[in-house]
Amino acid sequence: MKKLFALSSVIALAAVLMVSCKKDRICECTYSGQTEKVTLTDATKRQAKDACITRSYDFGGTSMKVECELK
Repeated sequence: MKKLFALSSVIALAAVLMVSCKKDRICECTYSGQTEKVTLTDATKRQAKDACITRSYDFGGTSMKVECELK
């Protein structure tokens, strides 16, 4: 009985961990002394982080230094 309980607990924990939490997230970019906040809707943390990092490098083809971070 203990083995069955332990196995079902592990399966339940794995199922919870595999479900990603999608919600609105904020990517904040700073350039030339200005700050811009962009809302990323229905994104997992990983998706939002990737999109925010990509924004740092693809900022309208400008050569100014742009730093973006997920808030």
